[in-house]
Amino acid sequence: MKIVSLVPSASEILCDLGLGKQLVGVSHECNFPSVLKNVQTVTSSNIDSSEVQIEIDAQVRKRVTESKPLYEINSEKLNDLSPDIIITQGVCDVCAISNNQVEVLLKGQLCTLPSSTNVLSLNGRSLQGICDDIKMLGGYFGCQENSESIVKKAMNEKNKMMELKKYDIRLLCLEWIDPYFSAGHWVPEQIEMAGFVSAIGKPGDQSRVITTNEIIESRPDAIAVICCGYNKEKNKLFAENILQDKRINHLLPFQNEKVFYFDSDSYFSRPTLRIIEGAKQLRDSLLNSF
Repeated sequence: MKIVSLVPSASEILCDLGLGKQLVGVSHECNFPSVLKNVQTVTSSNIDSSEVQIEIDAQVRKRVTESKPLYEINSEKLNDLSPDIIITQGVCDVCAISNNQVEVLLKGQLCTLPSSTNVLSLNGRSLQGICDDIKMLGGYFGCQENSESIVKKAMNEKNKMMELKKYDIRLLCLEWIDPYFSAGHWVPEQIEMAGFVSAIGKPGDQSRVITTNEIIESRPDAIAVICCGYNKEKNKLFAENILQDKRINHLLPFQNEKVFYFDSDSYFSRPTLRIIEGAKQLRDSLLNSF
């Protein structure tokens, strides 16, 4: 069975399930595990990610307003690969190619895939949702026992974390800094797993623009910079940038040197089981500092 994954999290999960060799095409953002670098990419971005964040945000808003796609699917490559299954997502149109965009492509004149090609959509917005997606894929591809074993191990890890001591530390996770965005979906859940209090947002909330007044009123004891899609080195630079923001740099996290940064691309941005490792990193980093 030939699989095309248009979602980094799906590609990672498929590899975890032992289905990596069936992947014949992936998105340009599928970079983990490293074996994926040998798989043909079938997508590209219409957003110039080399720009500063305020410009990237403006590009995204303009294309959304004009109903233009943020990503492109190479129809010629997709036709040549002739996959049996295409995997997409329905969580975030900004983060990856959505199920709607794939459906539009399949109905278009440029795509000549056979009618037998199926489209699966992942929709996990929480750890439980991620686990449900894993079990769904396991059942679909005939490796249900493996998927259930992976999920059981992950839930055991979560339960162990939830049994650890809780702390009255208000943590604000920033998914973007120009403009400021709160972190949504599973990130507030990661904060809870780590044993802290989410200063803005609860599990399942959407990421959204927040004002500096909201940041002040949230009374954070610590701030974690986890800008979506960026690695630790980039988020370190973003953390240094907000230290210069006179609107908020009088707050306790800045005065007490409690501004942290992480590899968001690996442990916070994607709905995979590595969000548990992200929660562990939050706990270890903060507790080693307080």
